[in-house]
Amino acid sequence: MYGVLLAGALILSGRAVAGDTVLHNFTGPAADGANAYGALIHDKYGNLYGTTKTGGTHKHGTVFVMCAPFATAPDLFPCTTGLPSWKEFILYNFKGLPANDGANPTGRLVFNGLYGGRAFTLYGTTYNGGKPNTCASSGAQVGCGTAFELCAPSNFGGCGGVNVWKERVIHRFIGGKDGSHPFGGLITDKASDLFGTTVFGGGLGTCTGTGGGKFCGTVFRLKGQSPWTFPELVLYRFSGGSTDGANPYATLCCDTIFAIPFLYGTTRNGGSGSSGTVFQIKNVAGFPETILYNFCSVSGCPDGANPYSDVIFDGSGNIYGTTANGGANSGGIAYELSPAGPPWNLTVLYPFCSILGCPDGSFPTGDLVFDGSGNLYGTTAKGGSSSLGTVFILTPAGPPWAETVLNNFLGGSSDGANPFAGVTYDPPVSPTELYGVTVKAGSASMGIVYSVP
Repeated sequence: MYGVLLAGALILSGRAVAGDTVLHNFTGPAADGANAYGALIHDKYGNLYGTTKTGGTHKHGTVFVMCAPFATAPDLFPCTTGLPSWKEFILYNFKGLPANDGANPTGRLVFNGLYGGRAFTLYGTTYNGGKPNTCASSGAQVGCGTAFELCAPSNFGGCGGVNVWKERVIHRFIGGKDGSHPFGGLITDKASDLFGTTVFGGGLGTCTGTGGGKFCGTVFRLKGQSPWTFPELVLYRFSGGSTDGANPYATLCCDTIFAIPFLYGTTRNGGSGSSGTVFQIKNVAGFPETILYNFCSVSGCPDGANPYSDVIFDGSGNIYGTTANGGANSGGIAYELSPAGPPWNLTVLYPFCSILGCPDGSFPTGDLVFDGSGNLYGTTAKGGSSSLGTVFILTPAGPPWAETVLNNFLGGSSDGANPFAGVTYDPPVSPTELYGVTVKAGSASMGIVYSVP
């Protein structure tokens, strides 16, 4: 899917100076992961965790940790010794269908350690793998995807092995009325329930896609309970067309230590404009959906189209996000939704540029993040001085807000290219540094982990 969208992007050396620092170059099979799509998360020591879609021992992707410099984590292997610089370790190599395991993780991870013996347990999804004989693609079985847990080693207080992180598949998607192909990650609530989306499956609508996907996607819950099992319940099945969204790629909003009264998210397609929606699902029996906004598909419409990113809230209840396409300059938008409706009111904070060689970014697919002053930070997968993506800041001077490109990715062997994920803060290490991953380029052309001051 995404590889096709970026097929025309050339990995060139740029004319501008990159503002990022390469912390790790992914090198791929079999020693390392490759092609990271999901945003990073941090633990209390500042170590960063993420996934790669491919690479690893079995070429089906990995879970990795970047151990922070001088961060001594006595209860969290392998980041125990306070290394002098950032260092990557592979925590798990996915095995794929031959082992009934997941394959090709694309979403961000989440910690969920409220139960005894599961301190620092990671949860996530894989786009493929899981149950054999499901979700065939061009005659080959790829599997409909999984949800998994990854336990820290037992000698460090976790439910894994000795000095070994241990993976367990907690759900194998099967398509049909069940979901298939979760692209985004999971969120959790105070009861250790897990919530997520699948791009396809659900049994409604006529959506089809590569990788054996069909139907228009789902929102699901994995109920955390004793014994530590996670029975699945499909909360909502998207039907697409003009009356409903279709194909949710993003992680839901929002993680909380409390109950979750409403789940919020985006769909890439469907809705009255055929270009995606922002939706809300009430977390009560029946799980009714409300479409908060339908994006526009008319050429030249100032509205955006096709969101891949999730949404975030400010302290006043306004929603913020990005769309990959659409907008006045056809390069996607950053937007704010205000609860004045129904319908909610959309304000375009910034329209990105789609012209090849435009110094502005284009095709923003990653999540936004606030700083403490009300500014928004994000990434674009294309555009910038080398057309290989950017890291940007939006400051509330408008609308439109003022955009400043903080980093132009230059590609080649010395820098990354095409960040699909957004950036994240890592407060235990730095209150101002931003961290992220790219899908492409770097010393092995398989992406990098980077920081931007």
